[in-house]
Formats: sequence, structure tokens, C-alpha cells
Amino acid sequence: MTTLKRKRLSLREKIDILDYRKNNGNVGIRVLAEKFQVGKTQIADIVSNTEEIYKAWVENGNEERKLTKLRKCEGSVIDKELLVWFSKTREKNLPVSGPTIQEKAKQLAEVHGLNDFKASNGWLEKFRKRHNISFKSICGEASAVDRIAVDDWKKKLPNIIDKYEKRDIFNADETGLFFRVLPNKTMAFKNETCNGGKVSKERLTVLLCCNIIGLNLYSLNVLSSLVRQNDRGLSKN
Repeated sequence: MTTLKRKRLSLREKIDILDYRKNNGNVGIRVLAEKFQVGKTQIADIVSNTEEIYKAWVENGNEERKLTKLRKCEGSVIDKELLVWFSKTREKNLPVSGPTIQEKAKQLAEVHGLNDFKASNGWLEKFRKRHNISFKSICGEASAVDRIAVDDWKKKLPNIIDKYEKRDIFNADETGLFFRVLPNKTMAFKNETCNGGKVSKERLTVLLCCNIIGLNLYSLNVLSSLVRQNDRGLSKN
């Protein structure tokens, strides 16, 4: 066995060693040293002072337990308030990233005066698992689509294009090039469908068009989505 350096052990750690020894038939010094990765001489000192260590735990150990319990309560307050905020934000179809959750947790900790709270990556992972939250992609304008109309059109389309040559069948569609786009991924509950809805109007609209066999491609048409000032009063007719 490799000789281990003496290390500083807390009262709680010494109690753990003694409890393990008591619950496992008073196992020997070597077994305890290997189990807890502590030098044999240090283990021997702890065993020889068993009575004093247990007495110190009875007199002072409660303070350690109280501190642990207090920290759990403080964390629970942040956890509950953060979950409410997260749920309301997702109800509005707004994307929520991991760093955003961490920043919000820090803000809540500051409000409650919890200066020792750390919204670490490890904490975020535990929060995510506790509440069944995963990282998902947002489906563009899925929330604005009439699924019934789409399914109906898909049934009618084959009959409409059947009488045309494939080279004469074209498809044109527009897409947005956004200046200030929100993230396309978000933290979300695992059973939640991520629909982004329509986004900012600050964009360029790009028109794409080609035939069904992909041989005839039109040049991209790029249009500004901003309405000209002198067009605002004009009728759409």
C-alpha cells in the first residue's frame, strides 16, 4: 500500500470513519486507511480517540448539521422561484439558455442575501435533472402554422401538378435573414414542444425559387422588410 500523507479531516469525516468501523465489525486500521485514503497512523489516532470524537460531535456537531440544513433551505427558495420564472418564460415561447438560468439564479440569490450561492455548471445540471429540463431546438414558426390546412394542401397538390412536366413545376418560398435573432435553442421541459412563433421584423426577406428537378435556379431576391415612410398611409388595395 502506498504511504498516504497526513491530511486535515473535519469532525464529520472522523465520525464517518468511526461509524464505518462500528458498522462493519470493527474492521482494522489498514482497511480503514484504504477505504478513506488516509494514512494508517492518522487512522490509529482517530480510533484511539473514539470517545472524545463522539463527545465533540454531540456537543458541536449539531451546528454543522444546522448549517447544512440552512443551506438546503436557502437553495430550495431559489429553486422554487427560479422554476416559476422558467415556466412563465417558456409559456411566452421565449428561449432560455443555460447561462440565462444561471444569471437569473444569481439575481434571486442576491435578492435573498445569499452571498455564498454559486450558480455553477454543476448546480445548473442538477437543477435541470431535478425538473426534467432538456436542451431543445426551436421549430421556427411552427406555432403559427395551420396544420389542417397544410395536410389538406398536401392531398390536393399531386392532382394539380400531375398534368405538368417536372421541368415546368417551380417552387418559391421566402425566408428571413434576421439582424437580431434570438437563440434557436432553449432549455425546456422534456415533454414540452418548442414552437418559436414569428420573430423580430428587423430582417431581410429572401425569395428562393427553383424547379422540381433542381436545374433551373433563379437568382436570390433580397428585399427589406421595412415599410417605407410614405407607404404607411396607402391602402393595401
